Amino acid sequence: MKKSYYFSELAFSYDAEIQDLLTDSEGSPALKTRLKEKRQELQSLLPMIEFCPEMVVPVFYNAFSFANTKAMAAAVNCEPDDDDFPTWDALSASLTLEAWAAPYLAAVLSEGAGESFMVTAACLEYIRQFDTAAPVATAEEDESGREKGDDEDGDDDDRDLGEAGNDWLAEQGFDSRNS
Repeated sequence: MKKSYYFSELAFSYDAEIQDLLTDSEGSPALKTRLKEKRQELQSLLPMIEFCPEMVVPVFYNAFSFANTKAMAAAVNCEPDDDDFPTWDALSASLTLEAWAAPYLAAVLSEGAGESFMVTAACLEYIRQFDTAAPVATAEEDESGREKGDDEDGDDDDRDLGEAGNDWLAEQGFDSRNS
């Protein structure tokens, strides 16, 4: 899915927030409980909608159904300061909000940045539900997608690096692992 820089960054942060809410400290499933807590704390979270929206968007987790995916895809490509960044009134015609979320919507829209936040919330939920992009590379993979230690030319760079490290330590007066 093609996304603007704004939504690419926020989607990554939002995903991390959701991952954090999934389980408790003992590894037990906790998403439902934690979402309920977030929703109960909405009034205290409202000041964060401008500078840390990904922390507040979970209040609207699974609150949207998207009837017009083309409009949502276009919105996800926009930056908030772009002229074509949709208004909440325009974007809300492309989606349906679950009835249980209506009080949360009213609370958010009472804030100065509420409309912009709701566009962001809908877009992040759209990305969460429909973005099928490949997962982010793990620490065991480099940027090209190859695993550590995979070499195109057959050299064993990891071993060479280890030998260089041993040589440097020996030069500094330390005993080498090979001695």
